[in-house]
Amino acid sequence: MAKRAKKRVSLTKKQIARSKKARREQRIITLGLTVVSVVIAVVLGLGLYQEYVAKPASPVAVVNGVPIRTDTYQKMVRYRRFLMLNYIANLQAQKAQLDPADESSQFMAQYLQQSIDEVQRQMTILDMQVLDNLIDEELIRQESVPNGLSVAEQEVNDAIRREVARGAGFVTVPDATATAAAAVEATATAAFFTPTPLPTATPTLTVTEAVSPTTPTPTVPPPPMPTPHVMTEGEFLERYKAMLDALRKEAGLSEADYRKTIEANLLYSELQDLFASRAPTTEEQVHARHILVETEEEAQTVLARLEAGEDFVSLAKELSTDEGTREDGGDLGWFPRGVMAPEFEETAFALQPGETSEIVQTSFGYHIILVEERDPDRELEPYLLEQRQISALSEWLEEQRQSEAVERHWSSDKVLPAAAGQ
Repeated sequence: MAKRAKKRVSLTKKQIARSKKARREQRIITLGLTVVSVVIAVVLGLGLYQEYVAKPASPVAVVNGVPIRTDTYQKMVRYRRFLMLNYIANLQAQKAQLDPADESSQFMAQYLQQSIDEVQRQMTILDMQVLDNLIDEELIRQESVPNGLSVAEQEVNDAIRREVARGAGFVTVPDATATAAAAVEATATAAFFTPTPLPTATPTLTVTEAVSPTTPTPTVPPPPMPTPHVMTEGEFLERYKAMLDALRKEAGLSEADYRKTIEANLLYSELQDLFASRAPTTEEQVHARHILVETEEEAQTVLARLEAGEDFVSLAKELSTDEGTREDGGDLGWFPRGVMAPEFEETAFALQPGETSEIVQTSFGYHIILVEERDPDRELEPYLLEQRQISALSEWLEEQRQSEAVERHWSSDKVLPAAAGQ
């Protein structure tokens, strides 16, 4: 017998309306959850992007349009901190080996402690020092290009070998060869220029002196210098790998980062030589004398006696407290700008030959200055020229750091906190 077909039940209008409303509400809920999920994902993504992409890439400084990334800055802070902590540890280890009961060791212990204190003081300003160093490195790279300066890869390799050897107390093959060649040259020079002893007068013996054969004084040869160990290729590779592992672990520094710091040091040396060669050998200079006294009242007395017609040189010999120039009548010789105290210099260069200044106060006391000669283009003394050559690049860098070419975006949140133990 055939089964009966089920009778289809028709929904009422009210049921149909309720069903549509339920479906519509479900779609709204689903859409809302989707939107919320998307918003959360976007927020999380933006946060991760900001933390791991935007912040590290943000500039801590910009040099002539070239940014210095925050993550580069942070790595260099960690690197310098690592080096300084290692240096402190070495100093402390040396100090610990000294016998505190030995009086001869007390001076060395004091010296080592002062060195430790100084490094610790430098660590308190390390954040800004690293920023200045990175700005300097970028300025040096940019200035090297128009001057045709560059560093070859082999130069970097050689410098790294020297650093590794020095850290182990070894020498590289080129350094050992250069040292040996210098020793041979010095020996040959000494032999060539050995002076011929001059004849000396033979003293006349008196009747009370006895003649005895001369006993030659034995000559004790100096102890031989220890021969430095020449680092082998295997020793270099072993120590270089250990150093890179330490830098990667403690400072997050890659081999490429380390090579970049070595390259910057080499470029600095090349640019320093270039700036030194360009340093002017002549400058405006004055030849002056001065009388230095301790109080303003004494200076007033000196000035009154000069105005009364007394001789400057004689008064300097009588009254000046500057022991280095008093016997020469206060003669300071010739000097350019940048040598004397600023107040002294400003007054001296404002005077004409034969003119005497009013009272000039500096940290040394009270001065009366007499300018004897001026020369707008006088040759610098060798020691002053050397000072100018040494400081030429550092002065240029200081000027550039303060110029509009450098934009600083440093803030305290760009500095990573020191790791445990640092």
